[in-house]
Amino acid sequence: MPDPNAAPRAQEIEDIYRALTRGLGHERVNDDNVFDLIRRAEEDGRSILAQELREWQSPCNPDAPSTIAPTPGFNRENRKH
Repeated sequence: MPDPNAAPRAQEIEDIYRALTRGLGHERVNDDNVFDLIRRAEEDGRSILAQELREWQSPCNPDAPSTIAPTPGFNRENRKH
């Protein structure tokens, strides 16, 4: 049996995506649609928008482990006095 929510959801993704391409609609991005929006941006060749959406969905929790390697100069031992 087909999902009765598939067509409305696809239309919502398209509406949000179109808004994003015009610099609008960022408030409509959420955990439930971000991956569909990334996929849509990639299909359309909009790599910058896809990257922005990936950054949006990245964890912002300060307690989350960092995926960025530490660099010298950003710690107490290497700061300028």
